[in-house]
Amino acid sequence: MTEPRTPKFLPLCHQKADRSIYFKNKPLPLCARCTGIFLGVLMLPFFHGSIIDPSILTLFLLATPTIIDGGTQYRGWRKSNNLLRLVTGFMLGSSLAVLVVITGRIIVYSI
Repeated sequence: MTEPRTPKFLPLCHQKADRSIYFKNKPLPLCARCTGIFLGVLMLPFFHGSIIDPSILTLFLLATPTIIDGGTQYRGWRKSNNLLRLVTGFMLGSSLAVLVVITGRIIVYSI
C-alpha cells in the first residue's frame, strides 16, 4: 500500500496516491472522492434554479450511496475503486448543494 502524500492542497483530504485520479501521470491534488465532492458542489445552480427538485428526499438519496460505499470500505467488507469513489463523491457534493439551497430557502422564507 502506498504511503499518504504530504497534504499540499487541503488538510481535510488524505491524498493517498492509490486513491487519487491521475492526469498526465501526476495525481490530482485531491483523492477521487474529494474530487467528486468538489465537482458535485458545482451542481448548486441546477438545484437553486429548480432544474432539479431540491428536496430533503433528494438530499438523502444523493448522500446514501457515499455513506454505504465509504462505510463498507472502512469496515473492510469490500474494496472500492476510484471510479466508484468519484461517482459517490459527486453525489455527496450534490447533496451538499441541495442542503445549501434548502437552508437558504428556509432562511429567506423565515424573514
